[in-house]
Amino acid sequence: MIRQTLAAGAIAATALCTAPAAIAQPGPIFPDDPGHYSTDVPGMNYDAHLSGPCTNMGRFTFGRGPGGEALQCRWIPNQWPPIYTGFWQAAYELHGVQDIGSPCPQPQAAAQAPDGRPLLCLGAQGWQPGILTSAGFTPV
Repeated sequence: MIRQTLAAGAIAATALCTAPAAIAQPGPIFPDDPGHYSTDVPGMNYDAHLSGPCTNMGRFTFGRGPGGEALQCRWIPNQWPPIYTGFWQAAYELHGVQDIGSPCPQPQAAAQAPDGRPLLCLGAQGWQPGILTSAGFTPV
């Protein structure tokens, strides 16, 4: 009789303890879902991390960080000791795939050409292939 009571109590306690865990749904670690955004481009890397190493510096250079921030793989000049890989760096707001020379919405914006080259908005010149460095605009 005591065994039956203890067994019933253990079963009831187990049911009560596991009920909240069964109801809770696992969610993303970050408040926004870093999946596919409407402005994402083909070849997007969804495993990018700010200042992490990368190798796609020529074409299809964009990625998303864990929180969904836009990142771009760039080579940092004059590194010592010399490192021959790029690093994920913060990028301007992405505007999807655009044609070279077409009008752009704002001066500080990034996009990708249909062939995978990174584009930068240069105001009246529209979308131009290249990146912004400490020396200014560098054509790609």
